[in-house]
Amino acid sequence: MGTFAARDRRAGDERGDAVNKGVYAVLALSVCTAAGLGFQYARSSWPFAAQALSESTHVHGAAQPPAPLQAAPATPAAHAGHTQPEALPAGYAELSLDPGQLAGLQLTAAKVEERDFSRTLRTVGVVTLDETRSAHVHPKVRGWIEDIRANYLGQKVAAGEVLCQVYSQEVYAAEVELVSLLARASSTGSDPLLDAARQRLSLWDVPRSEIERLEKTRAPQRSFPLLAPRAGTIVAKAAIQGMYVEPALELYTLSDLSRVWIQADIYELDIPRVRLGDAAKLTLQGDAESLDGKVAFLAPTLDEATRTRKVRFELANPKGRFLPGAFADVELNVAMGKGLAIPESSVIRTGTRAIVFVVHGEHNEHITPREVKLGPLVSDQYRVEAGLQGGDRVATGAQFLLDSESRLRASSAPAGAHVH
Repeated sequence: MGTFAARDRRAGDERGDAVNKGVYAVLALSVCTAAGLGFQYARSSWPFAAQALSESTHVHGAAQPPAPLQAAPATPAAHAGHTQPEALPAGYAELSLDPGQLAGLQLTAAKVEERDFSRTLRTVGVVTLDETRSAHVHPKVRGWIEDIRANYLGQKVAAGEVLCQVYSQEVYAAEVELVSLLARASSTGSDPLLDAARQRLSLWDVPRSEIERLEKTRAPQRSFPLLAPRAGTIVAKAAIQGMYVEPALELYTLSDLSRVWIQADIYELDIPRVRLGDAAKLTLQGDAESLDGKVAFLAPTLDEATRTRKVRFELANPKGRFLPGAFADVELNVAMGKGLAIPESSVIRTGTRAIVFVVHGEHNEHITPREVKLGPLVSDQYRVEAGLQGGDRVATGAQFLLDSESRLRASSAPAGAHVH
């Protein structure tokens, strides 16, 4: 009895599993049917609704499968102005739309034309000293500063003006030696030792006027004057009354501020487009008035930390308007040559590809997808490197609807067919 009972239970379980599987199959079929009806309903709201609905026929109330799509004959009447395109992008089909579909799409188009491309690079520059008009003042002997004449930043000095007086044991000893040699020198001929003593004082930057005074008076002085090597403004100063100095110490930096530089950074990506002589607009921050400038110099090296290259502009500064250290806004006009241009709105990016839709016909009713190679984006225009020709017209509206319909028809059309 126990054996028969167990057998009956197994049979009941198997019948229950079969019933469950049937229920699951019915539910799955219902879900698929609902999804298909939803897709058909959604597609019926597109501008392509008329064509989508016409692809289905009904005989005695029973839905029949759509008729297979046929390739349209490529005749001049069917495609006025349509030239044989390059191979279509993989996964796309050509489209031909009726007036009703075109009205629903509100399709617009732009002509592919050649234009001059230029770009405005915006960066920040810094006003710096003109290095060709600057000088650093160092003592050439060890000693002490005994009297300062140029004693504040911004003071203007003339070339040869006394900056300070320096006492040096070496210089004082050399002057005493020169006086001694002068006393023993003969009145006829030159003395090599006397010439060497004069030369040594001269190499220590003892002024020629001081050497001539020494030869005339035969009276050595405790200190000698340190003179300005050029005219300019004191922009850096380390000299202090009574301080000890040596050749490594920079006492003054003098610069002629009637001409300054503006140095700006150009990023590595833009370096190939910048050339000597390129025009720029320069505006000091806080100053509404701008100046015109030109690229005067390009640094021969790249800054490894910032990946930038220095670009220099040279400006006249007679009134001292440009202060070293100030920031300046730089707008640099960069010419990028001529090329075919299309609006940014006409391009659809699909992964690594760029797709546009070329329109033909009197009412733009024929649409051909085309893969293009694009150059840089300038303002709202792409430069076309390959894939289009001058005079082509590209769709600038409803591209996503065109993209969806072209892909859908390509997935259901025979290979190489022109889908309508």
